[in-house]
Order: sequence, then structure tokens, then C-alpha cells
Amino acid sequence: MQWTVFVVCLAIAAIAPIRGEDSVEDAVLERSPRLIGGTNAPWGQFPSAVSINTTFNLHCGGSVVDRQHVLTAAQCLFNANNRLIDPYWITVRAGDIALAPVGARRQTRRVSQIFVHPQFNIRTLEHDVAVLRMDRPFELPSNTINLANRTRRIVPNGANCQFAGWGASTNALTAPVNVLQRFLPMVVNDRDTCNQATMHAGRVLESHMCAGNTGASNNAAPCHGNAGTGLYCDRALVGTLSFGINCGLANNPPIFTQVRFYNDWIDRQFNATQGQPAGWTPAVI
Repeated sequence: MQWTVFVVCLAIAAIAPIRGEDSVEDAVLERSPRLIGGTNAPWGQFPSAVSINTTFNLHCGGSVVDRQHVLTAAQCLFNANNRLIDPYWITVRAGDIALAPVGARRQTRRVSQIFVHPQFNIRTLEHDVAVLRMDRPFELPSNTINLANRTRRIVPNGANCQFAGWGASTNALTAPVNVLQRFLPMVVNDRDTCNQATMHAGRVLESHMCAGNTGASNNAAPCHGNAGTGLYCDRALVGTLSFGINCGLANNPPIFTQVRFYNDWIDRQFNATQGQPAGWTPAVI
């Protein structure tokens, strides 16, 4: 009887959520597809890029925009009932190009407050931006962490940019996730092209940017788990991935929220005293 109880306890411990900076559970969750193709990123090429994880099996990317704040997509912070999750369950990892093992340069933080854009539309994903406040500042200066250089300029069509995240080499469900950060080349597309009826059918707004594959791709495309991840042009952060997370499918090009439209709002959150509480629901559902 005692042996049975012991075995059951071990089984429960194996599947129960672990609230730690880098748990065994995280290693299992990381095996969801994130991107396909790309090139391994060297140390320091994308020093503002972070990985965001929760115990609800939600995975997103983000960018360090202040010593104690990270920019991401608002959609990453809601549960299946469209309610804001408790920041206690969110972990942010910065300064490490490898998901595993834990590197000496990694700085892991927990989130103390969430600031979602007040006009965020969870249905259309308009104003899909949020700022996370860390429980303590990142230790800077650092060789592998730096604040994002946020652009305030218009990025022209045809600009050559880079998208940095983590993922598999193919879109196969059984493809193992590459634990090293990779970056994908992406060319900025004309918004009208991406708004065609066969693509996003008018959903791409002025505050959005369309970049990346419009046709099928087996070597450079974002997959699920990369919402909120940054697009960089000339090393400046120009957008965060919102929708069109196509994993190589045609006619569903990646759409980014343009950072330049939200720079002032982002800056104001650094001194904001109170974010939205857990359970908060956007006005438009």
C-alpha cells in the first residue's frame, strides 16, 4: 500500500505544473512548433529578443524595451475564455540563444504586472501590443542583453528584414525543435497585396506591416509559438508578430504590429502604477 502511494505521488509530481525559473516541464513544452528554416543566430545579434512561457502551455516571443519591461503581443496573455492570465504564471528568458540547456548568460524573470493596450481587439487583433513589467530589472550592461532600438520611421516596401525566434527545421508535426535561436529573412510586402481577397481580405490595417512568404515556403516561415516576436530591419525593431503565423502555407503572409505607431504608449507604461488585473477582459471580444 505504501509503495502504491509512493508511485502515485511520483506520477502526480511528474505532471504537475512546476513554478520555477527553468523547469523540466518547460523542456517538454518547448517541443511545440515555432518556425521552420532560417539560420542559427550568433551571440548578440538579437540582444533584445526574449522567450515568453507560461504554465498554460502558451509560448510567445518578445523584446526588451526597458531595463524592467518587455514588449509582446497582447494576444499572448489571454486564456481560452478571453480573460487576462495572472502575471505570476509568466516567465521571461533573456540573454540566451539556446532554449536548453540553461546558459550562464541567461537572465530569467517573472512578470509582476501586465499592461495591455486599452483598445486591443481580441477578435481582429488590432492594437495587439502589451508591455510586461519584470519582477526585477535585467542586469545591464550585458554582453547578450540590450534594449531594442525601436524605429520611428516608415519601413518601405521591399525592405530586407530579419525575424528572430526558435523552432523546427520543417513544418512536420514530428520535427524536433531546434533549441538554438534562428533568424529568417523577410521582405516587407505591399499592404494592398496582403489585403487581397485570397489572402487577408482587408484585415491588414495601416498600423500593421506585412512581411515574409506569400507563397508556400519550406525554408523560412513562422509557426505557432512566435506571436509577439520581433521583426528587425537594419537592426531596429519595427514590428511584433500578430497573425499570419502560417508555418509555410501559401496566401497567409505574416502580419506584424508596427512598433512606430505605439512608441509613445510603450514609453508611458514604464511609469504606469497599475496594470490590468488577472481576469480582465478586453472591451471588444
